[in-house]
Amino acid sequence: MARPHLTDTQVETFREAAARAGLELVEEQGADSLTLRSLAKRLGCSYAKPYTYYRDKEQLVDAVRGRAFERFGDFMREHRFGDAREQGRGYLRFAMENPETFRLMFELRQEFISESTRSSQARAWKICAQPIYDLVEAGELEGDPELIAHVSWAGLHGLASLALADQLYLGKSLDEIADGLTAVLDAFRPGTTQSSKP
Repeated sequence: MARPHLTDTQVETFREAAARAGLELVEEQGADSLTLRSLAKRLGCSYAKPYTYYRDKEQLVDAVRGRAFERFGDFMREHRFGDAREQGRGYLRFAMENPETFRLMFELRQEFISESTRSSQARAWKICAQPIYDLVEAGELEGDPELIAHVSWAGLHGLASLALADQLYLGKSLDEIADGLTAVLDAFRPGTTQSSKP
């Protein structure tokens, strides 16, 4: 029997519901739980139905990752973290409050990444990096804002990953280390010698 013709609206509506349900599954049970069968069960539809909208599990995972980056970007924008330091705290807060979503976003290796997911990643990055651009434009930091944002991100992300893996056991807390990471930005203050900059 031929599959029924689906309108663009029908496809978009189902995929949006599927991405939300898939993200709920990931947060509750981890990324390994995300399959087309588990999605169908969560949505209360036939096991065959998701295959009408996704060619395979990889495409489903990509859609859920895209939704995760959208959620992350919305979180960072809606909380309106005022400066680069607050933005860093917001990044850590999201990771601690949404550990499985964070792992899906950044730890899962996947060959297939759709343009939609790339767009969601880029949007989230722009929101996170904007305070760095603002500081450079205001003359409070000196250097390539994209590089400064990447260096700051690397420190924050490493800290978040260590905390989620319960590896902060050498005597310093998450908050103490987060405070220490502000030194990364201080290295880009005007007047800092080039040799001391990262």
